[in-house]
Amino acid sequence: MKKTKIVLCAALCGAAIFGAVACTSGPDAPAPGAACFDIAGSLQELYGEGGYPQAVLVAKNSVIEADPAAVAAMLSYMDGADEYLASADPAAVVSGLSGCYAEGLTPSLNAKNLTKEVIANCSVKFTPAKDAKARVDAFLTQLIAIDETFTSAAADAFYYEGGAEAGTISGKYQVYAPDGAPALALSYAVAQTEGDVFDYHVVAANTIAAQVTGEAPKADFCVLPVNAAAKLLGNGTSYKMLGVVTNGNMYFIRSHNDLGNVNKGSLAKLKGMTVGVVQLNNVPGLTLQAVLKAAGVDYQIIDSNALPAEDKVNLIAFADASTVGPAAGCDYYLCPEPAATTKVTAFKAQQTK
Repeated sequence: MKKTKIVLCAALCGAAIFGAVACTSGPDAPAPGAACFDIAGSLQELYGEGGYPQAVLVAKNSVIEADPAAVAAMLSYMDGADEYLASADPAAVVSGLSGCYAEGLTPSLNAKNLTKEVIANCSVKFTPAKDAKARVDAFLTQLIAIDETFTSAAADAFYYEGGAEAGTISGKYQVYAPDGAPALALSYAVAQTEGDVFDYHVVAANTIAAQVTGEAPKADFCVLPVNAAAKLLGNGTSYKMLGVVTNGNMYFIRSHNDLGNVNKGSLAKLKGMTVGVVQLNNVPGLTLQAVLKAAGVDYQIIDSNALPAEDKVNLIAFADASTVGPAAGCDYYLCPEPAATTKVTAFKAQQTK
């Protein structure tokens, strides 16, 4: 459905422009074009290869050299995270992480929004650095092709290739992760850690880089976005990447009942459409642009003063997921978990009242 004018979908479209009809199928389905708010695909599936390398775990070189047993323990925790999360009670995951959050930080994952579906959609699966190197290098190259200032290529020295063996851990270590999906990667480690060996900290996403920079970085181990890891630490002189821990958590939401799912075969059908993208200028938005570029689908980034082009995919920046909703005025949205599922579930619940 085309608009005659884009008014910064999220911020400036104040009133609902579609009727409040739930997304259903069968004889009671709403008329074509009626309002809908439903998951319509994922950025991970579009990218392929089990998703894109979203967040990575790094360790201080000094820890790697002095205490390989600590590295071995952390690697085992990361390797077991996906299996643990597949069977864990979401409430137990929330409870386990509750003591890790920085003072004053409101967790984005809570008992109301963390379900088994959301956990699965956060794509927590560990791949050791030696197996992930080619994939990470290729992804960084794609991001740099979209915005050469966004990240940097990583040196071979950045990738950990050692074979740390289990043993007695000799020190006490600080482990950091940003709030949101990447924090789930710590859940198994938090549940398994015994004694006073690792202290876990979940901090605001915009402060995670500070934990691995400066004269005396706080983090001995740290989960951080792959772009930041490569740009800040990619020469390998202070930290090494132990592996990829999350593989994307971005989902498309369609806003009209006559819009189809977003997949590799339907990308060209997005031409003429508006897509509101949470974090357009960050990893999610650049990954979407890389996917469109690889598929040969033209796109443009537009703002409140531009009209959507009929022969391009029209991308519109959303600062955060809070402004995504049925009344925001776009055809599709690209939104992270847990917000995507929470918003779709809330919309459907409202329609059944």
